[in-house]
Amino acid sequence: MPTAPVNEHGAVLYYEDSGVPGGSIDYVTIVLIHGTCFHSAVYRRMIPYAAERNLRLVLLNLRGYPGSTPYTEREIDLLEGMSTAISKESTPQDMALEARGKEVAEFLRWFIKTENIPAIREDPGSGQLLGGLSVLSWSGGNAATFAMFAHADKLPAETKSLFNAYLRSFVMYDPSSTAVGDPAPPGLKTVNVDRSSTFEEQAKQFGLQVGSFYPPFTVSDDIEAARSHPPRHALQDSGEPIDPKYTPTVTEPKMTPEEFKSMTHPPIMERLQHVNWAAELRAAHAKNVYHTLCDCTSDDGSGMRKKVLPAVRMHVVWCDMTLGEAAWAVAVLKRHAIDHAHSPTAREVEFHVLEGANHFVQWEEPERFVNVLVGVV
Repeated sequence: MPTAPVNEHGAVLYYEDSGVPGGSIDYVTIVLIHGTCFHSAVYRRMIPYAAERNLRLVLLNLRGYPGSTPYTEREIDLLEGMSTAISKESTPQDMALEARGKEVAEFLRWFIKTENIPAIREDPGSGQLLGGLSVLSWSGGNAATFAMFAHADKLPAETKSLFNAYLRSFVMYDPSSTAVGDPAPPGLKTVNVDRSSTFEEQAKQFGLQVGSFYPPFTVSDDIEAARSHPPRHALQDSGEPIDPKYTPTVTEPKMTPEEFKSMTHPPIMERLQHVNWAAELRAAHAKNVYHTLCDCTSDDGSGMRKKVLPAVRMHVVWCDMTLGEAAWAVAVLKRHAIDHAHSPTAREVEFHVLEGANHFVQWEEPERFVNVLVGVV
């Protein structure tokens, strides 16, 4: 079982690796970070399409998921704000999320060094970037990656130098409203898990809610249009016959109960996930998004504020038939991009919509998703 050490306390993260594609020396590595309840096995259908597109896929499990180190009670207490912050500038939640971001950064550093992947270089003929590593985070998993970029100025100098040579892009794939720190308005509220149910039942409830298809959503430049969006219901609940391709991803024949079980981790519903969904974490998440996208500068010691990891490109890849919380998150990120479009401290963000797709393109249409990523990362 491959794992990587990610902190001084001995925590490890489990990963699966598709391997070097056919002896290539200029392949692109994509580290795939999962979302809530569904762990990285949800990406396995993409692996058969990777090598022929010169991609190396690394499926990463975050803390608390199979193969990776569980959270300690103290770490969950910190997420919940039940500890006294050491810094006047940081809340316990800030500190907890920063620690998760550092773990992602340490995994990337470790993988780059251990696997000796090719660095970024420009093809002299086409100008295309070859080699390097991109990070893709799905849904709630974006929270950990936002935390990494938000605190990138605090990374060791060696790690920052390594990332400047290897890190290509950050792909925010169908991010959740939790990860951006802004709750969805009533019309776009989808997730409603009954905490009195067993962990297994909560996982099934959650899976059906996030794995359904919803009426196509348009993200406009006016966030108020999204804020006042009328209620959006899953297509199977419309009372009308639906095309079989729009049946929920997590139901047969698309996904068997055995497959569902193989890629979900119900124990996360015991405490950790409900802490992650709590309102008390919103400010910390929102702050990380701001410092990732809107003000990514830091004093480098010269008295001047400069962008940290300035060459890393930012992409939002979202699905128009996704759940409301993800649609709202994209609207929030687009508003940030518009508001800071001309700011010298902000990063440029590109938005890519997948039409006719729900929150599980990696499972429903893995070849399509891999092809999209080839053009994005």
